[in-house]
Amino acid sequence: MTKGNTSDVSVVILTKNSQRTLEKCLSSAINQEPREILIVDGQSKDSTHDIARRHGIKIIIDPSGSMGHSRQLGVEAAKGNFVMFLDSDVVLAPSCISTLRRELERYGWTGIHASMLSAENVSYWQRGEDQRLQDYNRVGPVKQLDTSATLFRRDALTVCPFDPFFRECYEDVDISTRLLKHGYLLGGSSAIAYHYHRREFLEFARRRFRGGMGRARFGIKYRKPTVLVDPLLVAFSKTVRNVGTKNVRFVPYWAVAGFAEFLGVLACSRKYVSDKDDVLR
Repeated sequence: MTKGNTSDVSVVILTKNSQRTLEKCLSSAINQEPREILIVDGQSKDSTHDIARRHGIKIIIDPSGSMGHSRQLGVEAAKGNFVMFLDSDVVLAPSCISTLRRELERYGWTGIHASMLSAENVSYWQRGEDQRLQDYNRVGPVKQLDTSATLFRRDALTVCPFDPFFRECYEDVDISTRLLKHGYLLGGSSAIAYHYHRREFLEFARRRFRGGMGRARFGIKYRKPTVLVDPLLVAFSKTVRNVGTKNVRFVPYWAVAGFAEFLGVLACSRKYVSDKDDVLR
């Protein structure tokens, strides 16, 4: 049992048409006995709500279409002193939450994310994502959290709330940036979680496209135009590294990822320029 270390943790799961993986995600969280599990749903049309209700999970509907807004709704609804964000396509390893809590307390961190492994590797694009995660899985102090499986001290998220300007993604990069500016410390954990990467080419490309849109918002908010060309620079550097190590099988992965993200950057930048209602904090 892990309840002694997890009884003050509120787990918040963001969903939208998440029926494929939600059952496994919920089961892995329920087994670790947190104080509560909340779902913030972006108006799912599939059986997401039915799955949540079978487990007695509270559902909060958020029609905003903003990841930042949805995450902050979860923070405001949470009763625990710690908030665990868990993506609906992530499954926690046993004792993941208790390990996150223990290491967060030990090192005095405000936020801590689990090391992420692939839940399956049945496609080329999933294997490429596994390679990308090698740079992400670091145990120790970090400057950027990924909110796929991440524990926060709730009080810090009232000082630095999630910004609704970040609709598609990059709300985690933004919150990490602001927490660090406020003097909070962030870390990577030895705890393990498993992510169901996108299997198909179009699913993968759409995800990277949305990543580019989030990146564009980050560049706009912080007035960093160089951020906007980063997808192409990263794709080029990774390609050179793979060619240099004679590991060319992932060159197409990085090329598609970089190009799709760059298209997302262009699309969001054009939309923002024409949309005078967006407000920066």
